[in-house]
Formats: sequence, structure tokens, C-alpha cells
Amino acid sequence: MKKIIYIVLSLSVLLLVGCNSPKTMEEAFHKEMKSLKDVDDYTLVKQIEKDNVILFTSYIEGDEENNEQLNIVHFNKVNNEWFWDKTASCNDKWSGKLGDKPYIWCGTLTEPRHDIVYVGDTKANVIEVEGGIERVWYHLSENDNEEIKVVLADGSEEWLKEVIK
Repeated sequence: MKKIIYIVLSLSVLLLVGCNSPKTMEEAFHKEMKSLKDVDDYTLVKQIEKDNVILFTSYIEGDEENNEQLNIVHFNKVNNEWFWDKTASCNDKWSGKLGDKPYIWCGTLTEPRHDIVYVGDTKANVIEVEGGIERVWYHLSENDNEEIKVVLADGSEEWLKEVIK
């Protein structure tokens, strides 16, 4: 009888632990953000399921310089559980988050003349923010030293990051 009670209790604990695991990328995002003690508020701006990324802003009281900066987080899904992998700040023309692959390359476009961003030979994904005035671009790459250029509306090109060979 004790053995049956032990098995039932063990299975109940396993079931409860499984219920606490985030079922979606968005749930994992909210769980992680709420666990950050220094973050007072945050906003999920856009979720891009095909790349397992979320664009967000955060607010930390007393850190006015960095508040409302656009950030991108990449998630991994392992055994049906979502895990926060890495984060990059996208507030400059370009930024890279290296470490484990995939590498995150991202940046912010603030001028209408900026049309398309290329990371290496690949067109970056562009997300409109605040009614299209500001746009964030990102690319997940296997290369840790990418060239980044923007094609302007007139067809000319501008280097954001050039690799010297």
C-alpha cells in the first residue's frame, strides 16, 4: 500500500512540475521577465515564431539612458519546453550577440531612406515599430563576423559594418 501511495505522489509531483513549464514561447518570455528583479516594466513589441524571437522593451527605474531600448531575445525549444537563449540590444545601427550559434545581428533604422538591410548576402528581417517611423532589423546567422549594409531608397548602398579582409 505504501508503494502505491509513493507512486501516486511521485506522479502527482511530476505532473505539477510539468504544468509549471512554459507551453509557449510567449509564456516563457513573460515568466523570465517577471523573474528579473531589476526590471520594473516591459512590453512585448512583436513575436516572430518562425525564428523563435521576441522583440521587446523594458523599463528600469533610475536607468533613463537605457529605458525603452529595443531588444531582441532568441529562444530554444528542447523537449517541448521553451528556454531563453540570448538577448541583443538593437538600438544602434548594428549590434551583434555572439556566443553560441545562431548569432543575433540586429539594429535600428530611423530614416525613411533606409530600405533593405543585408547581413552577408542575406536580406535581414525588418519589423516596423511605432507606426513605421522606426524599424528594427535582425538576422540569425552561423557567421560570427558578418558584413552589414543597407540599401537606400535611391538604390545606393551604405555600409553599417564592413569586414576588412
